[in-house]
Amino acid sequence: MSEPISKRRRLAPEAAAGGDIKIPDEVLLFGILVRLPVKSLVRFKSVCKAWCATIATSHFARLHLELARASSSTVAHLLVPRKEQRAVPVFVNIYSFQPSVESNVAKLIMTNKDRIPKFTIPLHCDGLILIPSITGHTFVCNPTTKEFVELPLGTPNVVSNQRVAFGFDPSSGTYKVARHFLRSRGEGKKVTEFDVGHEVLTFGDGRETLEWKATIDPPYPIKGRTPICLPGFFYWSAVQSVADDAYQAELTTDAILRFSMRDETFTVHPNPPCRSCLGFTDVMCELGGKLCYVHSPSPSQVSIWLAQDDGHNNVITWTLRRRVSLPIPRSVRVFACASADQDTVFLSLDARDLFKCNLNDGSLEKVVDMSHGLWYHHEEGVKFVHGSLPFSHYMVPYVESLLRIGPSC
Repeated sequence: MSEPISKRRRLAPEAAAGGDIKIPDEVLLFGILVRLPVKSLVRFKSVCKAWCATIATSHFARLHLELARASSSTVAHLLVPRKEQRAVPVFVNIYSFQPSVESNVAKLIMTNKDRIPKFTIPLHCDGLILIPSITGHTFVCNPTTKEFVELPLGTPNVVSNQRVAFGFDPSSGTYKVARHFLRSRGEGKKVTEFDVGHEVLTFGDGRETLEWKATIDPPYPIKGRTPICLPGFFYWSAVQSVADDAYQAELTTDAILRFSMRDETFTVHPNPPCRSCLGFTDVMCELGGKLCYVHSPSPSQVSIWLAQDDGHNNVITWTLRRRVSLPIPRSVRVFACASADQDTVFLSLDARDLFKCNLNDGSLEKVVDMSHGLWYHHEEGVKFVHGSLPFSHYMVPYVESLLRIGPSC
């Protein structure tokens, strides 16, 4: 990890009229400037090379992130709309959004100038947004600093239905991206043999190159569903067994694979008792620092399950947090997104209708219809709603960050 500025007491420019007070760089940078917004710090990088080098270190960025979180009582959110038509290259537009104040305005904070392949559900970690595409291309960006990086392609996959994990590894102080892939599969109607692989890419430690490193193979084939990350661990949904019932219907039993970033091993854990497999209408997510399973047994109902996992043993226990009746039937899935209050969660029906849910009593409060009631403020004062256009509106929690994806300046 990069070290902070040298302890040599280098003096900053004169800080008071008459030049009577001189503040050492260490005090100015780590006592004062580290508490400023990211946009201000980006400007201060041009003051001198020493300031630029220090502000660009992972040490300074982590300290700034910790102070920003400690001083904020709210959780900011970003919206990443995705057009649902053909699998053609698209632009990535990222908007800031404040559902906690029941706002109906989303302001553009970043747009990528080049089109990318159609993407799946974005992931967030410490101010960085990972955007995985259906083609296997993966992008990571920092909406505050505007850094946008395409990661190198990983090992070829014989199927296109894959997902990518993204999170922070506290054991090494780095950020890791993981992907699964299928080297080969059995022939015929049913797949009885598989050759599955798993690899990890690490950044955030100043390394000059980004490259994938193979891990041990997963014990079961991983499903093409978005994984979840908690500090030090990735959680994948995997197919544990497939059988036929008396009516020749296929019965699938899933397991949750917990991947440790520290020792790069897998452990196998059960789904919550409500479901033997991750259904098409179900999702996993993170709520209040815990693994969450959102099960939707019918279009008008969801049940929210939370897992207790201390990360130091091989036991995950599930607890039903709340059953919720939906005022509007969902068509496909109900997505959950954390809020500042651990007793409140945002539920997004089909990535379109946004509700605030009280987990104590299951009550719902409509926030906004993101298709027809949310105004997107684009460049040059342009305002619009998506209306009946086929868009999914993915919402992720967010915090401003100085973290870099590529090498430091």
